[in-house]
Amino acid sequence: MKIRYSIEIPNPKDHLLLVKIDYKKPSDANTLTFYLPSWSPGSYLMREYSRNIRYLKVIAANGEPLYYEQIDKGAFRIDWSCSQLNKEVEGFTVEYAIYCHELTVRTSHIDESHAFIHGPSVFMNIDEVTLTDIELEIKLNPLWSKIHTALKEISKQRSEFIYHATNYDDFIDSPIEIGCHESDGFKAFGKDHHLCFYGKQYPHKNDLKADIKKIVETVGSHFNRIPYENYLFITHFVRGLYGGLEHKNSTALHFDGRKLASRKDYINWLCLVCHEYFHTWNVKRIRPIELGPFDYRNENYTKLHWLTEGLTSFMDELLVLRSGLISMQEYLEMQKDNLKRYFSIPGKKFHSLEDSSFNAWIKLYRPDENSNNSSISYYLKGGLVFSTLHFDLMEVGKNINHLINALWERYEQNKEVGVTKEDVLLMIEKISSKEIADRFNEKLSTTIDIDFESLYKKWGMEFEYDDSGDLSYGIDFRYENRRVFISKVLMDGAAFKSGLNAADEILAINGQRFLKEDVSIFVKSASDTQNYTFTVSRLGNIIEVPFQFEKKPKELKSIRVVDKNLAEKLFL
Repeated sequence: MKIRYSIEIPNPKDHLLLVKIDYKKPSDANTLTFYLPSWSPGSYLMREYSRNIRYLKVIAANGEPLYYEQIDKGAFRIDWSCSQLNKEVEGFTVEYAIYCHELTVRTSHIDESHAFIHGPSVFMNIDEVTLTDIELEIKLNPLWSKIHTALKEISKQRSEFIYHATNYDDFIDSPIEIGCHESDGFKAFGKDHHLCFYGKQYPHKNDLKADIKKIVETVGSHFNRIPYENYLFITHFVRGLYGGLEHKNSTALHFDGRKLASRKDYINWLCLVCHEYFHTWNVKRIRPIELGPFDYRNENYTKLHWLTEGLTSFMDELLVLRSGLISMQEYLEMQKDNLKRYFSIPGKKFHSLEDSSFNAWIKLYRPDENSNNSSISYYLKGGLVFSTLHFDLMEVGKNINHLINALWERYEQNKEVGVTKEDVLLMIEKISSKEIADRFNEKLSTTIDIDFESLYKKWGMEFEYDDSGDLSYGIDFRYENRRVFISKVLMDGAAFKSGLNAADEILAINGQRFLKEDVSIFVKSASDTQNYTFTVSRLGNIIEVPFQFEKKPKELKSIRVVDKNLAEKLFL
């Protein structure tokens, strides 16, 4: 049965989206439950979008109100048995207003400059039926002139904007950008690729369109077909923002437009684009068996985010290298940063990749002062573990492409069923050997130490360390003007052993006032053989904490290429 949604933004200053849903009561139903999702695929946190609903009403086609009640945090049940309504009146409208003023890739944002509509945060589903043949009408505010979305347009005249989706999953998986934004596009593999850019960019010499096209061509060449008819890149260039969210035929990206002129930051931008675009295959089609069909009201647990995000994190940087947009030296600099960060996280001793994945709902997406001490990111470690698999496969004349092709071939043969860990391990075993598959599995399911240095050395690269003997507080700081606060305490570091706490304000050391500029100065003159007294403010009390500095552990400084031919053979 056809369902029709319509949205309107009469006054963008109010940040309100008005949504209407027109539907007919199925003949065999006395109740229907409309609900707003609690989370978004690709972002594993209960975001409780219904908190933004301002009002909701249900009206029969003849204008009479229909009885409904809210039955949980985001669900509303219409009950025809409680309404004095002519049974022949089947049509009805659900109408609600929802507040949209949170600019992330996982939420909706409306102001005078634009509207970004993220489907799960605004479009209700129906519990008792499977929605198909969905239409959406967008009533364009006169302030704006453009609409971009991956939904199929079916408008019959230029004055209307009507779109179609075959099912609810695809409907809410197609974000919408409305405004007067810059737009462009290109063709690749015979398909249209659309670009829309909202926000400001500082002057730079990069050709965003050409570089995005190069990424599309490079990623697409690793698969045997492009799995969409057209694709949309939505980008918000806004101060301080960074991130992305994948969709089936599009992506939403956030980046600080001031940073595009910086080479290192621009490389991060390219990797972000590549990461989200690679998800077109890995996650949006190749997926863990638990991630589909989606339960939009409850957590969807999986232990396979090492596949969804780990593989993607390894491939995004590798594919940017293979595209020719960065040099081998720049690529190895990123690997050095990844490894350096990994080595510095104590939580890798406690959480395996599978643990990290399963706990995404309460850990990765809810970081706190103790996160690095208790867990490890499946993005970071997952990418590094896939790099070791690539090294192992290269030893037997194969590479990561063989696994990607096996995953894609399985998807093509059985699109409706997601993969399991056993499926992936069996693919690796068939490509290489049981020994390599078992070694990979051990890195997924345990916290075993990984000897990255030996792997790199086999392929003509050496680790160089900074062993300067500099001292360390064992603290991450935050500042309020010149005042110094502890944001994180590193497990087993100097501050941890001394009993300093996150949220402590450091007032003085050895009786001398301690301010922001002193953080770097003091550590240079300190000694690891001398005892110090930190005066801190904790929960409104002034206390003194004995403290002794420790030397920093040696840090990875660079990855040096000894045999260029071997290194290029490995990565290119």
